Amino acid sequence: MYEVEFVAGWSAANHPTSFPPNPHFSPLIGATHTDVVSLWAPGGIATNGIEVMAETGSPAPLRNEVDAYIAVDLADQFINLGPIALSPDSRSGMIEVDRAFPMLSLVTMIAPSPDWFVGIHDLDLRAGGVWLDEVVIDLEPYDSGTDAGVDYVSGNSDITPHLPIANISDGFPFAGSPRIGTLRITRVSEAGCVRADLSAPYGELDFFDVSAFLSAFSEGDPDADFNDDGVFDFFDVSAFLSELSGGCP
Repeated sequence: MYEVEFVAGWSAANHPTSFPPNPHFSPLIGATHTDVVSLWAPGGIATNGIEVMAETGSPAPLRNEVDAYIAVDLADQFINLGPIALSPDSRSGMIEVDRAFPMLSLVTMIAPSPDWFVGIHDLDLRAGGVWLDEVVIDLEPYDSGTDAGVDYVSGNSDITPHLPIANISDGFPFAGSPRIGTLRITRVSEAGCVRADLSAPYGELDFFDVSAFLSAFSEGDPDADFNDDGVFDFFDVSAFLSELSGGCP
């Protein structure tokens, strides 16, 4: 279980060049997935989902793409952590990550803009077989390559064919300005009410969580590997009991 916090620093004070009215960010969306697929990457061509997200902020087309990956076991979940209605501000939420789908990709539109966005792509939360405890990423602006607009409020001007996705932190209007924001991803599995809570109703630790753990342990289910060493033994039982004893707020 991870907490994802998006801190937006985009503001007239930090980014004064041609700064627009009503600065905001569309819903922060994405997926956890395998390393076989990639939702986006610098130098790649934007999919329809990335194009629509970057130009309008709508999450629907990207969700359809993620759902298609889910259907063939290449992604685990679509993530929507909500928008930032007025920047600067912050937004946070929780995501549960499965070891079979350890890659995390997230995007959000810089709004208003022609087709600019910030995000992360293909972040391996289980690099080297060990869950990352925390990662902090500076967010830089990207152009999706689907619209020719050069200013925040430029009119719609589609590019055909699309250009590669490009980092525009050194171009107008971002040159010489600080980062757009920061993404902090923090593992919170040490809290008993998060990781040891294996059964519904969630938010309660009881006999059913013990039963769920024992079942997972006997079947070699990754949910029972509490010390993340790939082995199911006494140390997992000890770690589970330690987290269980922490209780829930």
